[in-house]
Formats: sequence, structure tokens, C-alpha cells
Amino acid sequence: MRTVVVSSTVQEKIENLRNYLLNELKLSREAAKARTYRMDVFLLSLGYPADYPPCRFKKWQELGYRCAVFEKTWVFAYEIFENGVIVRDMSHTSVLIE
Repeated sequence: MRTVVVSSTVQEKIENLRNYLLNELKLSREAAKARTYRMDVFLLSLGYPADYPPCRFKKWQELGYRCAVFEKTWVFAYEIFENGVIVRDMSHTSVLIE
């Protein structure tokens, strides 16, 4: 299994999502944590040898990133290196432009 490193950009976006779920959507702390915990587990799964295809979204495609879709609504862009994976960015699918 490869090492998975999550960039500070992605960590911040997940934290912002958690705050949005709590403050704007008025979900309970447990529900918001459960939602973002599933994202964390998904990100760790990127350490397994099976890789997602290269991104079809121009901004990430030019950087050579691969894209992993989480629950049909979130996309994570990551790079593969010899010893691991770095998750560089994330976005909701509704705002991505091919």
C-alpha cells in the first residue's frame, strides 16, 4: 500500500464543508463528522494500487492529475509518485468544467 498525503488545500476544503454542514444546513455534529469521515476513508483508499483514470477536467488534466469521484458529487485530483499519492485538490462536480 502506498502512502497517501492530503494537501493543506484539500484539508481546508473538507473542514469548510464540515462547517457548512453544521452551520448552514444545520446538521448535527455527528452527521457532519460522519459525512467527512467517509471522505477521509475514501482518500486513504487511494493508497491501494488500483488507480483512477487521468482527469478530463482541463485545469487538472494539464497538471497530469488523476481524478477520483466520491459519491458522484465530489472529485479529488491526485498525483501518483513512486512511494505514494498526494491528493492536491477537490471540487464539487457541479462547478467543474471539462
